[in-house]
Amino acid sequence: MPIADLVLVVAALLILIGALQPASRVTGLPFTVLLAIVGIVIGAGASWLLRTTLTDAFNDIAILVLELPISSQIFLNVFLPILLFQGAITIDVRRMATDLAPILLLAVIAVVVATLVAGAALAVASPMPLIVCLLVGSIIATTDPSAVIAIFRELGAPARLTRLVEGESLLNDATAIAIFSVLFVVVVRGGEPDYAQGISRLLISLIGGGVAGVAAGLALAAVLSRLRLFRLAQVTLTMATPYVVYVLADRYFAISGVVAVVVAGLVLSAVGRSRFQPETFRFLDGVLEQSAFWASSLVFVLAAILVPRLMSNMGIADIAALVALIVAALGARALILFGFLPFLSMTGVAQTVTTPFKTVMLWGGLRGAVTLALALAVTENRFVSDEIQRFVAIQATGFVLFTLLVQGTTLKPLIRGLQLDRLGPVDQALRHQVLSLALGTARDRIKATAGRYDLDDDLVQEVVAPYTQRIKSVADANRFAEDIADRDRLIVGLIALANQERELVIDQLRYGGLANSITDRILFSVEQMRDGARTEGRLGYVRAARRRLQSTPIFQIANWLHMHLGIERFVARRLGERFQTLLSTQILLQELNLYVDFRLRNLLGDRLADLLQDILTQRTEEVERNLDALRLQYPSFAVELQRGFLERLAYREELDEIDELRDTGVIGAELHDDLRSELERVNSRMRAKARVDLKLPSPDLIRSFPLFEDLPDSDMKALVRRLRPRVVTPNTRIVRTGDPPDGLYLISSGAVEIVIGDKTHRLGRGDFFGEMALLNNRRREGEVKAISYGYLFFLSREDFDRLSQNHPGWHTRIADIAAARERMNRGEEESASEASDGDPAAAPEDEVDDEGGGQDTERTAAS
Repeated sequence: MPIADLVLVVAALLILIGALQPASRVTGLPFTVLLAIVGIVIGAGASWLLRTTLTDAFNDIAILVLELPISSQIFLNVFLPILLFQGAITIDVRRMATDLAPILLLAVIAVVVATLVAGAALAVASPMPLIVCLLVGSIIATTDPSAVIAIFRELGAPARLTRLVEGESLLNDATAIAIFSVLFVVVVRGGEPDYAQGISRLLISLIGGGVAGVAAGLALAAVLSRLRLFRLAQVTLTMATPYVVYVLADRYFAISGVVAVVVAGLVLSAVGRSRFQPETFRFLDGVLEQSAFWASSLVFVLAAILVPRLMSNMGIADIAALVALIVAALGARALILFGFLPFLSMTGVAQTVTTPFKTVMLWGGLRGAVTLALALAVTENRFVSDEIQRFVAIQATGFVLFTLLVQGTTLKPLIRGLQLDRLGPVDQALRHQVLSLALGTARDRIKATAGRYDLDDDLVQEVVAPYTQRIKSVADANRFAEDIADRDRLIVGLIALANQERELVIDQLRYGGLANSITDRILFSVEQMRDGARTEGRLGYVRAARRRLQSTPIFQIANWLHMHLGIERFVARRLGERFQTLLSTQILLQELNLYVDFRLRNLLGDRLADLLQDILTQRTEEVERNLDALRLQYPSFAVELQRGFLERLAYREELDEIDELRDTGVIGAELHDDLRSELERVNSRMRAKARVDLKLPSPDLIRSFPLFEDLPDSDMKALVRRLRPRVVTPNTRIVRTGDPPDGLYLISSGAVEIVIGDKTHRLGRGDFFGEMALLNNRRREGEVKAISYGYLFFLSREDFDRLSQNHPGWHTRIADIAAARERMNRGEEESASEASDGDPAAAPEDEVDDEGGGQDTERTAAS
């Protein structure tokens, strides 16, 4: 077919697709079902026009349609990668992770079970070999969510139901195509199948595809980070990635290209958003959505055009086999949903999936273009016998038609019948509250605008009257305060806070305020807070918020390298990230307080708004306590971070001013783009590159320890040079029983817990420990563990001995303190403070955080 004719037909189909989308709403049919019906009509009509003797006027058009170069390779290499990638990159990976167990069950186990059960049923109902029947089972195991998701969104189905179906369909294509590839090779080559070899090939294909997808996703994210100022380059690379990954994996590495594309998209979904400017990501999202819409629509129409040809030789025996296939496939899916899925809930692996959800998922397992494409791959292969080609084509196509024309057209009534299209009590009450606020705001603004422009009062009253009536009807229906428990209303407020915090973080991205790793961690923390609020209320929200301030495994590894090998670079970088995270969180919390006052107070009422602000205040106090410790330790870095914040604020104001001048028509698009590019270049050069320096404790900081307050300046400077910083994280073991007496530890910030025998003591800022082992020259008798983030200074035994020789009075003082502490450890009544005036062990424990225990805990030191 000439290229010009091909372009003409494709363009005509796109025009038809554009017209069918509004027609779908008018007819009430799901869009993909309507596409399939129209495609079948086109294919049947073209065949009839070519055969009929009534007229030859439309033969050229019929030939153009019937001779389209439609092949399985077009479907699998052109359309499938972008469809999979778009679905993966736009799905909420963090939310999907909460339902990972049921999704994997449906996407992997269910596909295997469907293949086996459907294949066995076909083998009984038809004369075909078992391996051919299993091949058909793998072909019909893929589900197509497009029609189902469209129905869910139209009816307002629960978000979790949509997430389960999306997650399943995204991953089950990979499993089904991998199984199909293994079985298809056996069918083509003939002979007895080696199932052990097939299983090993399947595992290699899936695991290899997963590894390749992770590598590709991370590599793309790293490249995108360096192209933040080049929107078109970022979008181009992102759009090209699924094709590169798919072809390389499938053709050159003999692993699953489908798995590789899906995993790459999921990786980019999890970490990629912070690599884009917010407006660039929205632009990319639009490009992906439009591309996927074209691809999926063309796939449905082109595949449906082939249906009359594939079904042309269908007989009674084929119908009987098809009935057996349909019953077996539905039975296999029901077995997984109603048999295996409850087991996950009983064992606590996954949240309960309700019976209405499972019923909709059973009936909503529609098949579509991928199934037809795999069937087409069989019919195109010249090494497959004609009888097998005919059998596969009829069974796969008939199954697709049943799911689309029977299940697809009855799914909407089923959802309504199960009442899954209704809002829950909290959402329903919140809907009334939001609607009341919106109507009141609109009414007040109409009156204000009319007064400003001196419009006719009667006209204003006429326009305002419907709003007043609607406000009254909503108020009558709204029993928000009476019907909904305070806990549920608080959950609504906490979820709103988490959503707003997420938007504020994304807004910071626009101005280059945070590094990608920090942004990713904060966004993940926000998702945990939202999920925690939804499942556990206030407690879940607070726990998730605190986890943001805790150490990560990467930090712990970096800290181990620092403490045991003396490598400071990695822990310094992590400390800098922690500093920036705390400062950013402090700013976010201030914005959230304003959000409560200006948005949530009118919605939830004063009492709930005050409670939300109390929660934010507790978060703020904890953040500020950690920030104060860092500022004390690294004042120059704190100044650099604050300078960076002010520079970004100035950049933001300048950027907004340039955009506003463009929007109001003062400057044109060319000048706007030039000014903005220049501003972005300047901003990228101005970004602070300060880093935490672990080697620079100041003399003033060391003098803040009562133990060293009388030390002469000359000795203080020498001491500062000899101290070695140690960063500790919660639960880090600093000293173990039996360790050699290697030095003295000074607590600059944080808190530690000391266990000697059956006694537990705590020390905070300004305290020290480890002196008794040094004075008595014996191994450690207790264990010391950090109970919060802390910053210690380590004075080696050699430097301790040197300081003791040069300052006998200092040595006597510390010996007296050690003796007093030892008496305490032996259970004597005398306190350490009575033993030595000014003993730092009696200093207030102002550094012990909420996880560190009470303020009046007895404190001493371990040798």
